[in-house]
Amino acid sequence: MACDGAAGGFYRPRKPKESPFYRLVERFYPEFEQVYEQRYQKRYGFWRPAVASAVEKFLECGDARHGFARVRCPECAHEFFVAFSCRGRCFCPSCHRKRALTTAHWVSREVCAPVPHRQFVLTIPKRLRIYFRFDRRLLGRLCRAAWKVIRSVHAAAADRPEAAPGMIGAIQTFGDLVHWHPHIHALVTEGVFQPEGTFLPLPKLAAEPFLKLWEKAVFKLLLDEGRITHEIIDNIRSWRHSGFSVDHSVRLDAGDTQGVERLIEYFLRCPFSQARMIQVTEEGKVLYKTGGNRLGRFPEAASEDLLAGPARNFQIFEPLDFLAEVTQHVPEPGEHLIRYYGWYSNKKRGLRAKAKTKDASSEGNGESILGPDRKTARKRWAALIKQVYETDPLLCPKCGGEMKIISFIERHQSEVIEKILKHCGMWQDESARAPPEEAMTG
Repeated sequence: MACDGAAGGFYRPRKPKESPFYRLVERFYPEFEQVYEQRYQKRYGFWRPAVASAVEKFLECGDARHGFARVRCPECAHEFFVAFSCRGRCFCPSCHRKRALTTAHWVSREVCAPVPHRQFVLTIPKRLRIYFRFDRRLLGRLCRAAWKVIRSVHAAAADRPEAAPGMIGAIQTFGDLVHWHPHIHALVTEGVFQPEGTFLPLPKLAAEPFLKLWEKAVFKLLLDEGRITHEIIDNIRSWRHSGFSVDHSVRLDAGDTQGVERLIEYFLRCPFSQARMIQVTEEGKVLYKTGGNRLGRFPEAASEDLLAGPARNFQIFEPLDFLAEVTQHVPEPGEHLIRYYGWYSNKKRGLRAKAKTKDASSEGNGESILGPDRKTARKRWAALIKQVYETDPLLCPKCGGEMKIISFIERHQSEVIEKILKHCGMWQDESARAPPEEAMTG
């Protein structure tokens, strides 16, 4: 039985423990959790169990000792193991990226109509951001406020009160240097849909109506929640630059599926990038740098607010401070970071899908309402792996045949896991690990 991983240009299971970020977390997280109340609670809020859960899952992600799938080629019997992933959000870079890619692919092909779109970026003053850090419920309400503003302006411009655009809103809580910066990205149709589905295109609208309504909506949200007073509102409005901004300069043509996919992936990117951790010293200090042109792979997502971020393009973090910055972006269980409104709302899409399925079924060639079959889902999984790793996970590295998953070894089968991994020379005791500081430099 061949127990080694795939090689050459074929899929090869990743080794998460070799990354500087993993070693940093493994080495310093216990101390971070221990001193959090004393050193970080005042600035970042009370300790959240969601952070501990995310870190625990991350440290087990990709570790075959916690379970794996056995993959075998039926032609030549070549076999290897694929360790289970944590599927975490905003802390495990690998799993988060796969989530972003999957969602972006689905949105671009299954959600967005073939009409022109614009990207909106709506930001708030620094003075108001702290309220969203201490009360994460407000993030969802901030996204809802953005939708109400955008719908109101679009309906007025079309002179159709009953019409609404389609909008996909994404909540981002981070800036280029991992600092707390809650703001809303949105992909919005450049026009509105009538209730029966007729699309009415609109020209580019001026930014001023959006900005005025956005400022008013955010003030009302925080005022209703008892977070601010009228005196604070008057003070902010007296500033030369209030800190509110609405940018909608980025436009995507009708049918630009790839453009939509890139933007959604940008909306849902991980709060931090391992590639930007330029160096991790033996003491655990992190030199973190922004992207070369501040926009990375997505120049079409530029906005005046993001380009006018911190003047510096790097920051040096103490190890515990870096963990504090990163973990503040971990969402609560059930906290949605992407939301659908108007023509793209879950309700509207569900009604359209039901009507389409009913019509197709009456013709005798409809797809199951339960969705794509297993073979189709399997192909999509393979395409995703190709996109992430640029390799084909279904090709045998020995003979080129199609690999098959033959079994899953769950974590509760600890004795079986240990026996198999020891037989294959893949078992590593915790005590056998090299001191983390030996390989901390990046």
